[in-house]
Amino acid sequence: MESPSLVQKLSFRKNAREGQQAVFDEVQKGSKYLNIKLPTGYGKTFVCCGSYSLLKHQGRVNRLLVIFPSVSQLEQFKEGGSKDLEDASVDGNLAVYDVSYWGIKLINRHKRNEAQIFAITVQALTQPNGQTIVQELLASGGRWMLCVDEYHHYGIDAVWGKAVLSLPVEFTLAMSATPNRKDNDSAFGEPHIMVKYRDAKDEKAVKPLISHSYVYTLDVRNEEGDVESYSTSELIKKAGGESPEKIDAFLITRKMRWSPKYVSPLVSIPLERMIRERVNTGFRLQAIVGAMSVSHAEMVCRQISEIFKDVLSVDWVGTGEDGRSNEENKKILRKFCPPKDPLTGEREHTLDVLVHVGMAGEGLDSVDVSEVIHLNSASWNNSNDQENGRAARYRPGVTGHINFDSSSEYATQGYLGEAIMDAMDHEKPKSEEQEKERSEPSEEYKELPEEPKIHIANIDLDHINSGDPQVVTMKKIITMKTPGLSVDDWKDENHWIHQVAVEEYKRMMKQEAEKMNPESIARQWQESVKNATSVVTHLAAKVVAQKSERFEKSMIGDIKKRINYRKKSDLGGVSNEVETCKQHYEWLKGLESTLQSGEVPKWLL
Repeated sequence: MESPSLVQKLSFRKNAREGQQAVFDEVQKGSKYLNIKLPTGYGKTFVCCGSYSLLKHQGRVNRLLVIFPSVSQLEQFKEGGSKDLEDASVDGNLAVYDVSYWGIKLINRHKRNEAQIFAITVQALTQPNGQTIVQELLASGGRWMLCVDEYHHYGIDAVWGKAVLSLPVEFTLAMSATPNRKDNDSAFGEPHIMVKYRDAKDEKAVKPLISHSYVYTLDVRNEEGDVESYSTSELIKKAGGESPEKIDAFLITRKMRWSPKYVSPLVSIPLERMIRERVNTGFRLQAIVGAMSVSHAEMVCRQISEIFKDVLSVDWVGTGEDGRSNEENKKILRKFCPPKDPLTGEREHTLDVLVHVGMAGEGLDSVDVSEVIHLNSASWNNSNDQENGRAARYRPGVTGHINFDSSSEYATQGYLGEAIMDAMDHEKPKSEEQEKERSEPSEEYKELPEEPKIHIANIDLDHINSGDPQVVTMKKIITMKTPGLSVDDWKDENHWIHQVAVEEYKRMMKQEAEKMNPESIARQWQESVKNATSVVTHLAAKVVAQKSERFEKSMIGDIKKRINYRKKSDLGGVSNEVETCKQHYEWLKGLESTLQSGEVPKWLL
């Protein structure tokens, strides 16, 4: 075992946050078990990798097994875990091996010291085959660290909890953002280290969260064609429960169908705000919408598509008899939350709004979500707290907004305004935050900025190393162009070709980014004009409709056509020239100012 002085010299490639450092300090004290609570977005994966790195340098472990509650979370670790391991200065092969995929073949890799990072889902672990492979892995050598992700799934007397607790390891790290269980029967006990959401927000590790309560009316047409209106809680009571199956069964047996004619403020206001914040922040923000059932999800998806079709892409996911296949759901979720770009570290998504039926909670690792809309029952529980956590991952200048029906438990329990952050820590809401929300209505209009925020491409090249495929290609090019070099030189870890290839590849990438920036800036200006047009269109609709609570969706399309026609008559079409885009943006700002004064131009009527 290395001495403490040697361990202290181990430096990570990125700075640890306060809560992360508290975990690392505790890991080095020699305990065999640690239970931690960290908010969604705080960096639990880095904590896992950093803990393993420290223990490995101490000589206490040399293998890591991570247990995930879902396949999607395991897949994300396979895609991005190597970067976190590298940031934590873990040496050796950093590839993540899926135990279920590799099967018995993995034991030989482990014995030959060709693999050190292993991952499995808890479902696979509790199956005979998965359990046998893991037991053989642990019994065939090595000193093992076990990391249990989202341990709130494990009850002490349940199959999952028993399976995990029985594993013979040197050190166990249990992690969760929402550790509270209904019956207080956690297999891992109470957290030893806890970072509260408000503290993480002050540390700028997560977004600030604000909640908004709206009256949400569900319209359905009965067999006679008449429209019946219900609140969320009323419809759940009528259906005899809030499960998607009961909601759809209620509509089918009564021969009812959803009526999409009117748009609720619980749908329109958050999406309008998100579009405006895209202009303010320069980020391509996203929204998650929880629906009551598959048929409800389809109806809401159509509504959003019709109202925001020029600005937002939208799709839905759901399982069950009337839902989509696993492959379809996976494909749509991947559009909403794709793998990180290896150079920029960003998730370049192609889906703006995800409407879901119980499929957008933990594991959906999107940093751009700024709006979470609960059209289903927003009860205060781990599932909904986890869904709210999708809006937690930090973006500078971005606030996460949580929206729900005024009849929901979040509303009746007083989790309004910033008090929603107390719900994330299972604490009572602070009364002053409730009063602040009541005094500052969420419907208050905020002006567009004088100019939109434009981002210059920031290529992250710090993680590039000599083993990357692109760098290997660069080595081949250098070898061919340099007399006296051969493939054998690559085997010499101290040869200058490795560093030269890395630096040359970085130079080439930076040069490429500089060429792309003007094109990127023009594209961002075009997007900002499109977003600003949508914002002003919705403002005009409310002024024309005299701020009625609900408006017909057909009004939006008509007003947008009038605005675009008038703008084109005055300025010509929008081009990819930045100066032209600026003129169109200024024109929209002028119309916004006119509408805010209460005046409606005659050409809009």
